[in-house]
Amino acid sequence: MKTITHDWDWWAYQFRVIHRRGIHNIDYWDDRLVEFVSNALHLREGERLLDLACGSGVHALRFARRGLEVVGLDISPKLVRYCNEQAAAQHLDNVTFVEGDMRELTFEEEFDALVILSVSFGFFDDETNQRVLDGVARALKTGGRLFIQMADLLSFVERNDNRRYWQEREEGIYLIDSWYDPLTGISYGSFRFLDRDGVLHLWDDTENVRLYTLPEVRGMFDRAGLEITMVYGDVFLQQPYGPDNHHEMIVVGRKPPRDR
Repeated sequence: MKTITHDWDWWAYQFRVIHRRGIHNIDYWDDRLVEFVSNALHLREGERLLDLACGSGVHALRFARRGLEVVGLDISPKLVRYCNEQAAAQHLDNVTFVEGDMRELTFEEEFDALVILSVSFGFFDDETNQRVLDGVARALKTGGRLFIQMADLLSFVERNDNRRYWQEREEGIYLIDSWYDPLTGISYGSFRFLDRDGVLHLWDDTENVRLYTLPEVRGMFDRAGLEITMVYGDVFLQQPYGPDNHHEMIVVGRKPPRDR
């Protein structure tokens, strides 16, 4: 069997674009999520929004169609090219996609709102994740709002109790190894893909996501000079996070005035 090893740029496009197309009702999900974010952040036409780790750009494009001035940032050059092609095809001149690393944000009080969706926070060690949040705080204007969609630790572990599984899609078969390490608080993932030509595609790394509890997140927000205004437990129910509603952990916050 022929095998090819790829870096994250290849896998990012494979998962965020090709694999994503085959997810049942994904457009309905995206519409609901963007509607929820817009209401939770009280987004208004003409405001500037930063979409960190924007992936295939599906959410950023939806925000742009609502009249927001949007910047989408992602570390994958292949995804950024794809996103800009989609924006051009949809004749949207109020959205820009740029290649960048969320660990090295250089924006200074430029955005009215900021989102990190699809569990795209926690890719690094604790110190670096804090640095990401510090950069988020700098990027927001005073009073700016943020929305971070995270996994709830307990629900995530319960839903992913199968350490090894496979998914068949039109393009081929995805073979996934995933496990949670309670010693580190990190969820690990290793991916392989068998295409229809019989070629096995490998990744030269693993996906590592630090899963935080809400008390840990509160501490990180405090250190970044941010405050949490609301926590939800589910995109669809849109009810407060708590013992009976913790399918996921959606943190809504803001950058308060400096003199507080």
